[in-house]
Amino acid sequence: MHTTMKNVAINFRPDDTGSLELVREIVLFLREHNVNPLLPDYEILSAFPECKDCITDDQSFVNNPDLVIVIGGDGSFLRAARMFSRRGIPIFGINKGRLGFLTEFPQEEALAYIAKVIAGSFTFSQRGLLQATLIRDGKETECIIFLNDAVISKGSLSRPIVLHLEIDGHFLNSYSGDGLIISTATGSTAYSLSAGGPIVSPAIECVYSINPICPHMLAIRPMIVPIQSVLTATILSDFENLLLTIDGQEAIRIQRDDKIVFTRSPYSAKVITHPRHNYYEILREKLSWGKNLNA
Repeated sequence: MHTTMKNVAINFRPDDTGSLELVREIVLFLREHNVNPLLPDYEILSAFPECKDCITDDQSFVNNPDLVIVIGGDGSFLRAARMFSRRGIPIFGINKGRLGFLTEFPQEEALAYIAKVIAGSFTFSQRGLLQATLIRDGKETECIIFLNDAVISKGSLSRPIVLHLEIDGHFLNSYSGDGLIISTATGSTAYSLSAGGPIVSPAIECVYSINPICPHMLAIRPMIVPIQSVLTATILSDFENLLLTIDGQEAIRIQRDDKIVFTRSPYSAKVITHPRHNYYEILREKLSWGKNLNA
């Protein structure tokens, strides 16, 4: 079989001992097809001698692969998407549990489809990314890319957080509530959906949503805006435990007068799609739509 990919990174959680046997199988499979496996420097891999010479440093692990294989759930996929976002390489997700929105391939089918992917036979969904830039005292202190969502929240405090919002330099609104979710189309079925936001097909890369969490005014509603729009949120509340959370995985402390600027990222994620599944099928299964109608 002719392969189009020379280096393949295998990404999984550093504490996921349950995936080690699958990692070993993939390593051996890739070698049989003259593809170089790349593994992160995890201590748990020491139990597999055949994996030791595949372990590489962080820089090589991120910069050298032509393909990323992610083992785990959608959370693992989100982490990998941020890690490899600047590379623009396709990501193949293996789900060890139920069918995932991002990790579409079940474990028992993984090797058969990996063979097709490394031969160049695959389709992918291009997912738009956003970035959140934290500005404090007029200086940029953080700039983080996200695939799902960014959330401004007040931690465990019972008091509402007060935000001032501008879009494309124009005043939009000021409101108090439990926080704010900025969601990509991909992330519309995550926290934003639980907070009453709309479902947006990931095929619509050109928009993102602004979704207030439990606002204290009934007139405040979620909005869909063009992805080119620049949203600036200024923190007006003056108490501790304010957080900016990225994809539910990275938390940054924020404070009064901080500005968080949300813009389109110049990068995108290439999510390899299962040829026998589609987004609406996965959506129907996840949300249990169309069941028990004949009961």
